[in-house]
Amino acid sequence: MHRSHVDGVPVLRLSEPGPLHATLRFGIGARDETYRTLGISRLVATLAAHETRQQIPEPAELVVSTSLEETRFAVSGTHQEVSDCLEVLCVALSDLPVGRLSEVAHTLDGEVASCLDLRSAGALNARYGTETTGLEGHERSGQYLPTPDMLLEHAAAWFTKANAVLTLTGPNPADLRLPLPPGDRPRRTAPQARQSRATWTHRNIDGVALSVETPVGSAAATVAHRILRERVTAAITGQPLRKAPAEAAVALHDSVTVVRLLLTSTPASDAERVAATVWSEAMTLATNEPAPAEVARHSAPPEEAVEKLRTLDDAARAELFGTPFLDEGSRRRALECVTPRDVRDTWQRAMEQAQLVVPQGLLLHLTGPDGRRLWCTSCWTWDEIPPWGQAFQQPLAKHMLRRTTDRHWVILTDKSVVSCTPSAHHELRFDDVIALERWGPERNLIGRCGCNVGVNPAWYRGGQRLIRALDDAVPAELAFDGAELAPPAQP
Repeated sequence: MHRSHVDGVPVLRLSEPGPLHATLRFGIGARDETYRTLGISRLVATLAAHETRQQIPEPAELVVSTSLEETRFAVSGTHQEVSDCLEVLCVALSDLPVGRLSEVAHTLDGEVASCLDLRSAGALNARYGTETTGLEGHERSGQYLPTPDMLLEHAAAWFTKANAVLTLTGPNPADLRLPLPPGDRPRRTAPQARQSRATWTHRNIDGVALSVETPVGSAAATVAHRILRERVTAAITGQPLRKAPAEAAVALHDSVTVVRLLLTSTPASDAERVAATVWSEAMTLATNEPAPAEVARHSAPPEEAVEKLRTLDDAARAELFGTPFLDEGSRRRALECVTPRDVRDTWQRAMEQAQLVVPQGLLLHLTGPDGRRLWCTSCWTWDEIPPWGQAFQQPLAKHMLRRTTDRHWVILTDKSVVSCTPSAHHELRFDDVIALERWGPERNLIGRCGCNVGVNPAWYRGGQRLIRALDDAVPAELAFDGAELAPPAQP
């Protein structure tokens, strides 16, 4: 792999015959956005790509994608086609054509591909809440266009040469230019898991997901993840379940930690049994050493072409995020040295804070790594008295017509708002509110925990007083009018 710099941007290249393939990567993704600006990186990328295609009549194919951590622009073609495309793209990012916002906003979904699976997003949201890595998994009541100033500020902060790396496969391109603004190296704070022990919880996902944290580049964790995927697939397909095999995914948490995910797409009727199977296989791997032959089979590196591209990808991530980097030979040797005990011990540590995520409505009875019942982390509290405060009840007529199980009311305290039913309540502290949507007279409070609390003043006696109290309790910078900021309808 060849290393160089062009206009201050690190360039990593693998020499290959044939056309030139280039990927300009920026260390900016959904985890760096906020609830109000979620999707802003995709919109910046859309505007820049649109401008590039407008300026080059017959450009090389330009493909844009976003993920939790990165925004990528991939282009293939001749030396001249790639060079021209990248130069125009960098100019567009430096001087973003925000005047075209209304023109391209309706094409956002088709223009830029999102790389995050919905089950992965839901599992990360359950683990970290509605911030950074878990942000994209929050169910939103609407999509909101950023203002032109917000777009310009975002592009200036993140789409810079200090936050970029170019990867190439093919011949060395001559006279390549990357005229990006200088910028500053980003500084991030990684989110902490909402719980420090093994748990299970609900999310609105189509299937079951297991998440654990492991060290970046851990060969033993890689082997354990592969073994678990194969075991769960075999266990599920060997049962009378209408289910496809398990899938594995990895998300970057910080420079030393990744989140490993095991995902299944499960019909609701099978979800409880599949969840029990996933948890049982994960616990078994954390308790018993796998067979040496099983470890050896999953320690084999991928084919050479895939390994080279992975090495290039890992080198780029090391440049952008400061993660450890191992070349092909070092990675192979690390995998070959993994023992059955390494696999068990690594997975045993990971399972101490594992989280199982299942669809709404399930009630699991599983045993955690500590031998006790696996703890449920639902934000709702059952069979306990809610906090004391000012209660806002339903109008008397509605209260009398509803069944007892359908009743609901709100309690307002000095520090929180509490949604109540006869058997459970959900408390949302005001210092955990990350956004307040105003939909006409209604309010929707977005919690860091991953939940929403919607309030319609018509639902409660004294509802207008409740709305005024909520508006006063949430900082003004977190509130916005959802209806006014909804994206334009497609033509």
